[in-house]
Amino acid sequence: MATATLVAVSCEKENDKKGDEGKTEETQLAQPTHRIKSMVSSGGDVYTYSYNANGTVASIEASYDGEAYANFVYKYEGTKLTVVNELDGDKLAFEAFLDANNRAVEMEYYYDKSEPVELELAYDKDGFLVSCKVNGTLKTIQNIVDGDIEFWTRVGKYGETSEDADASGWRKKMHTYHAEENIAGIHTEWDEDTEVKRWVYESGILGRASVHVCKTAWWWGVNDDDTQTVKPEYAAKLAYYPLALGADGCVATETKLYDTKEKYETAPDTMGEDGVYTFVCEEIK
Repeated sequence: MATATLVAVSCEKENDKKGDEGKTEETQLAQPTHRIKSMVSSGGDVYTYSYNANGTVASIEASYDGEAYANFVYKYEGTKLTVVNELDGDKLAFEAFLDANNRAVEMEYYYDKSEPVELELAYDKDGFLVSCKVNGTLKTIQNIVDGDIEFWTRVGKYGETSEDADASGWRKKMHTYHAEENIAGIHTEWDEDTEVKRWVYESGILGRASVHVCKTAWWWGVNDDDTQTVKPEYAAKLAYYPLALGADGCVATETKLYDTKEKYETAPDTMGEDGVYTFVCEEIK
């Protein structure tokens, strides 16, 4: 894959306007110049990624405290992808059918589920996930603005339907971004309501990440148990991700701080810590 410099575009609430360079065949947005070599989750699980010569993921080893407990091998056959854990007798983790850009459009997801979950996924021209059906029902959509994921949605608690995607009855996880580019394509703002684990997202088969490094995530739409409605307002607390890049320009540490808007605006460094991911990345050659 040819390397390119990610373009910087306008970020919500920051109004940074820069150039529009680095085109690819499919989109005006450039592709990442780096990729994840290893990811350590908040719980201490280490995921180590290996790649095929064409840039697709070959395997992901999962370990804890120095001991491997899974090795997810990605097996490609035409448009079909089968992922098995070879350390557990080739137990099936998931199967997927891929589009021409190696993104999953259909998936049967078994990992950590008592029953398999069937997903139908759709993407925009830039390669962002824009909608996901779970077992035939629209579960979540993503809205993209200038190469960044503005929000993803969660169906409200009290009977809202998928047709009301833009109504106040939907909860939305809103995001803002640092001006710095997300050159390794790390999915800080991944859509959890697809029910797929983050280590799968980071393999790239559920669409690309935002162009810029995620700065905040804040739920809009608050469940009100008294009225059994979703109130059209922001939640009391939000997540803040301080910028922490390595020497290579990639996100090195993703620290989630969680507290009130007032604390974020006046003393963000004193917000409570709510999880840390660390990354080692490598250049795509």
